[in-house]
Amino acid sequence: MATSIIEICNSALQGLKRERIMALTDNSEEANLCNQIWPGVRDMVLACHPWNSAMTLAQLQQSATAPAWKWDFAYPLPADCLRVFEVVGIDQMAVADWEIQGRDILCDEDAPVYISYARREEDPQKYDPGLCEVLIAALQARLAYPLTASVTAQQAAETLYQNRLRDARGIDARQGSAVKPIVESTWLRAKLGSRNIG
Repeated sequence: MATSIIEICNSALQGLKRERIMALTDNSEEANLCNQIWPGVRDMVLACHPWNSAMTLAQLQQSATAPAWKWDFAYPLPADCLRVFEVVGIDQMAVADWEIQGRDILCDEDAPVYISYARREEDPQKYDPGLCEVLIAALQARLAYPLTASVTAQQAAETLYQNRLRDARGIDARQGSAVKPIVESTWLRAKLGSRNIG
């Protein structure tokens, strides 16, 4: 299991047969690309599945400004929220209809509401082994073409990422009670602002 961002980056670079780096600030193509790409890769992977090591709960309070129309209330999201997986009302029942606009959850549920969400976890020491392997493969897939100019290497890295993601999701989902399957269309509907994305 990786214990630092540099370990994750070097594992990805090793898979591409590139030189290791000592820091993201090294004066090298590898370090510059890792420094640019890592935050986006990390957030994308953390948001694509309710990883046990990156999930948390929060109680939200209403915004003083109500939505202009369509919904009764707005609830500002926590600063570290990458993706909301569930919204629950004060009665502890799941809220069926809601959507995200900007950094607010919009719904008709009176305060307070509670959410289960994927947070921006920046400490690799908190990632479980499966999540680390997915992050390494995702970074390798993003680095492959810029560092090798090889479509074959890029395709191989993307296949590795998809395989590791599938395996890690399966293991992660078995560490608690039943979890709703997360499919790509659900994420797409969420990005497009569907009302029912839970």
